[in-house]
Amino acid sequence: MTNDMHFEQHPAWWRGDDPGHRLAGKRAFVTGAGTAPDDDLVGVGEAIAVLCAAQGARVAVVDIDRSRAEATLTMLKDAGGDGIVTIGDLTNIDDNQRCINETVHAFGGLDTVVNNAALPGGGGSPADVELEAWDAVMDLNLRAAFLVARHAIPHLVAAGGGSIVNISTVAASMGHGSGAYAASKAGLEALSRDWAFSHGRQNIRVNSIEIGHIHSPMGILSGDAQRDRRRRCGLLPTEGLAWDVAWPAVFFASEESRWITGVQLPVDAGTSSTGAYAISLLNDRDPE
Repeated sequence: MTNDMHFEQHPAWWRGDDPGHRLAGKRAFVTGAGTAPDDDLVGVGEAIAVLCAAQGARVAVVDIDRSRAEATLTMLKDAGGDGIVTIGDLTNIDDNQRCINETVHAFGGLDTVVNNAALPGGGGSPADVELEAWDAVMDLNLRAAFLVARHAIPHLVAAGGGSIVNISTVAASMGHGSGAYAASKAGLEALSRDWAFSHGRQNIRVNSIEIGHIHSPMGILSGDAQRDRRRRCGLLPTEGLAWDVAWPAVFFASEESRWITGVQLPVDAGTSSTGAYAISLLNDRDPE
């Protein structure tokens, strides 16, 4: 499937006749935004980068892999957007600072940060989990996001304010056996609230999006056989895609959310609003 077919199947830059320019003039830094050049499944960072650009922002596509970042940049430009690629290991403090600096140099400033880069793993019992896996997940999911904020916030202050959007998961508040992944995202949510407190008077908003069981490159790690089971954990009959996360991210980046900060928004088809017993009743009533 080509990139153009991505858009024909599930348009990235509009819902309705007016494509919109909700982020006109914004300058965004989106981490983990690369995509496999030949993959037909859109990832969350990729979708956010493309949609932000389609809505008028200039976007830095941030990834550790140049070919993946450039593939997203191609999609972004196909959608009528503008952006750059910046490559680095965000767990490395020097790479992290350099990526921010390259973005600010290219765009003349920074208004929006999306901390999306993440690694699954480190799950299961603490008696058995591999410490190397635990450390790698915590390093990217939490420490790298902290470093991005550390380096970006002075530029948001200089711009007169801005928005930080941290991508989390329902596993941060519900037991899934996710171990380090859950802990890192719960920590990121706690930092979101703390940063909202620390920088709100500088007109910097910080919010989290708690993703549910979407069909994405990370979401398929459990295998195609689990797709329908994951879908049936929600209240809605549809399966979520990366674009369903990208639209709320655009909202948090836009001035439409100018009076919202320190919140965690579940984007999960209602999974976190109910319980296992209630879901079983729904599935018994409507098994298909």
